[in-house]
Amino acid sequence: MTQSDLLQAGLHGAFVADGFDSLPPGALPPRTGARLATLRVAVKDVFDIAGLRTGAGNPVWRDQQPVAARTALAVRALLEEGAQWIGKTVTDELTYSLAGVNAHYGTPVNPADPARIPGGSSSGSVVAVAAGDADIALGTDCGGSVRLPASYCGVWGMRPTHGRIATDGCLTLAHSFDTVGWFARDPHTLALVFEVLAQSVVASDHDGFAIHVPRNLLACADAPVATRFEAALGALRERVSFVAPQASLADWAQAFRVLQAAEIAQRYGPWAREHAASFGADVGARFAMSLSITREQIAQAQRVRIEAIRAMAEASPQGVYWVVPTVPGGAPRADASAQTVDYTRARAQQMLCVAGLAGLPQVSMPWTVIDGAPVGVSVIGARGADEAVLRVARAVHEAMR
Repeated sequence: MTQSDLLQAGLHGAFVADGFDSLPPGALPPRTGARLATLRVAVKDVFDIAGLRTGAGNPVWRDQQPVAARTALAVRALLEEGAQWIGKTVTDELTYSLAGVNAHYGTPVNPADPARIPGGSSSGSVVAVAAGDADIALGTDCGGSVRLPASYCGVWGMRPTHGRIATDGCLTLAHSFDTVGWFARDPHTLALVFEVLAQSVVASDHDGFAIHVPRNLLACADAPVATRFEAALGALRERVSFVAPQASLADWAQAFRVLQAAEIAQRYGPWAREHAASFGADVGARFAMSLSITREQIAQAQRVRIEAIRAMAEASPQGVYWVVPTVPGGAPRADASAQTVDYTRARAQQMLCVAGLAGLPQVSMPWTVIDGAPVGVSVIGARGADEAVLRVARAVHEAMR
């Protein structure tokens, strides 16, 4: 189908055929609550669904997987609270990409601008929400796979504190970075999903808070984005301080890439070697790189990670939150060269690696449109401060829009 056909069909290429619109008998858990009643949920094809195979964006991988005996815990939690199943969504191969381009299943169409990529690896999930085909969509975020597509498609997305939400029954790419994440079109639904998954409560009001804008992250943004962002902060000027962290984001991003790749090689190395021909060119090159990481590189990267964790703990005392554009700018065009997409990805990683390295909660929210492309703004908080990050994100969104 062409992009026009997909748009007219209202599905935007977001869903995989397996599991669309219906579940096998026994897959749907009994409802025990109704907090999510009437809300439609789509699920990235890395979460196990009883009676289905988990495809993870690669047909060879899918064919080798057993039919899942149980449904992933995060999915069960949403369904038990009355969420209505819609289907499984497209992902980049084994989630190892930020583009949202899948060599086997195509690229879901970005509803905000069909000429641009949606971002990945949770591409189908973000598109399902942005298109209005789902109210909630589960994804995963390792290096930015919820935050970046949320920005590119103009919706809300959350990466919780690492380990806050159980990943049982979910394929993860790099175990010390991956989190369950999700998308919604409004902050209330985003917070409601957190409450269900974390068994917590997000208060409707917030205590006093201070905003720090890190100059090194802001310097990564495109000039028009940075200029508009600084102007928008005027509504929060009594809370805002610009800070100048001494850390090198290039070093942090490199450490993230090395450690992520090393963990990927740990888990998927033998399979990737044997099935290298099954990958699209971009993902295949990434897996090949992961197999070349040395012990010396890992040791150095781990030292950088420890420094990043310490630096972010000091930079995020109680009541202080970082606010920055989520990524440098709008999504690249779908017809952009591979070099352009890779360059954009590398710049985005410098902004996304902060929460990833330190395991911090981050909420990306819709903010503005530049040259026809959505650009999001994020709130980052201390480890475990997920509830406060959700509250502050709503306040920042109301002030900056």
